[in-house]
Amino acid sequence: MADILYLDDDEELAEAVKLVLVNDGHKVSTVNSGPTGWTHIKSQPFDVVILDWEMPDLNGIDILKLMRTSGDSTPVIMMTSRSSTEDKVLGLDCGANDYLTKPFVPQELCARVRAALRSKASPAPAPKALGSNNVAVLNRAKLAGTAVAAHLEFVELIGEGGFALVFKARHPQLEKFVAVKMLLPSELSADMVSRFVREARIVSNLDHPNIVAVHDFGITENKQPYMVMELVEGPSLYKVIQDKDFLSLKEGLTILLPVASALCYAHDQGILHRDIKPENIVLKEGPDEGVVPKVLDFGLAKVIELDLNSSKEARLTQGQQMLGSPPYMSPEQVRGKPLDERSDIYSFGCLVFEVFTGFTPFVGDTPMEITLKHLEEAPLSFKEAQPTVKYPAELEQLVARALQKDPVKRYQTMHELCDELGKLLAKSSDNSIWGKLRKIKIFG
Repeated sequence: MADILYLDDDEELAEAVKLVLVNDGHKVSTVNSGPTGWTHIKSQPFDVVILDWEMPDLNGIDILKLMRTSGDSTPVIMMTSRSSTEDKVLGLDCGANDYLTKPFVPQELCARVRAALRSKASPAPAPKALGSNNVAVLNRAKLAGTAVAAHLEFVELIGEGGFALVFKARHPQLEKFVAVKMLLPSELSADMVSRFVREARIVSNLDHPNIVAVHDFGITENKQPYMVMELVEGPSLYKVIQDKDFLSLKEGLTILLPVASALCYAHDQGILHRDIKPENIVLKEGPDEGVVPKVLDFGLAKVIELDLNSSKEARLTQGQQMLGSPPYMSPEQVRGKPLDERSDIYSFGCLVFEVFTGFTPFVGDTPMEITLKHLEEAPLSFKEAQPTVKYPAELEQLVARALQKDPVKRYQTMHELCDELGKLLAKSSDNSIWGKLRKIKIFG
C-alpha cells in the first residue's frame, strides 16, 4: 500500500480519484488548494504526489518546481486537462515523473502510480554542481549539492547586500550568462513559501524593455529563495551621479523617462517597486552610443517583507533593517502603512531631484533622522542644493508635487508624471541648438 497525496481544486473529481486509488489498495489524502497541499508535502512524506495544473494561488507547476528545487525527489504525476505538447514538455522538464491528461481511464492511472512507485525504488543520485574551481563561490550561499547549482554554473559573486547575494552564472539552456539573486532569509513557513511564489510569479511575468527580466525562481534545499534574472552589465545610475555630480536636463530626462515608463507598466500590472533609487537602475550600453536604463528588483522589497514577517525573530529585527532606503521612502512607507503606486511616485520624485542636483531632497546624519524629515520637514529646494544652476520652473513644480506628504496631493498615477516628463524633454530639446537646427531642417 502506498501513501498518495492528490491535489486538485475540483472536489468532486478529487473524491472520485481517491475512490479509484483506495480500491487499488492505496491510502489517499486529497487537498483542494495549492498552499494547503504544499503544507502537507513539507509536513509529512508521501510515496507519490499527483498534481493538477490549474489551481488558484499556487498551481501544480509551482508546487512541482518547489519540490524539486528543495531537493524533494518524491515521484510526481501531473494529471491535468492541459494536453498540448508544450505543456507536457514543461511539466516533465520541471521534474514530473509522468504526465496524464484528463479525462483519464482509472486502470491507466493505477498503472502509472505503480510505475511511479517502482521508480522510487531507485533513488536519483545527489545533484552535482556544474563548473569547476567554483567551490568558494558556491559556499558563499550554501549552494553545494543543491539542484540550482546543478542547473546553473555559478561563476562569481558580483553583488552583496543586507538581504541578498548576487551571482553571475552560466545558463546552459539559454546559452548565456544570467544573474542569480539569492535572498538570505530566516526559515520560511509553507504559507510564506506560497506567498513568495505568488509574488515571484507575478514579477517574472513583467515584460518591458526597461525592466530586468526574471527568467526563473525557486527555493533551494537550504530554504533560500532565489530569482534567475537577466544579467545587465553597466554602471548604476548611482555611479553615474557620483562621477558627474549631477546630470544635465536632457541627459537626465532621457534616463528618467524610460524608468518612468517601466513604472507605468508595472503599476498597470498591479506591481509596486517599493525601493526606487539610483542603485536599482543600471545603464546598459545601447545602440548609437546611447544607454538603455534597466530597473532592477521589481517586487523584491515585497518578497523580503514577506520573509521578514515569517518569524518572530525577524519581526523583532525588522526595525533595524528598514524595508526600503531611507532617502527615498514615502511618508506612508516610513509609517508602515499600506502602499499604493503613489508611494513609488514619491520615491521617483526623490530620484528626479537627485539626478539633477546630486543630492537627495532629505539629508541627515542617520537613517532615522532622514526618515523623520520625510514626515515632518519640507524637502530641499533646487536652489538650496545647487545655488548656481538655473532649473526650469516646470521641473521644480513636478518634483514639488511628487514629494507632497499627503498622497492625495501628489500625481495620482505614474502616467500623469510621465506625461509631464515628456513635455519637459520636448521643451529641452526644442530649446537646444540641436532642436533649433532640426526645426529648420538642417539635420534629419
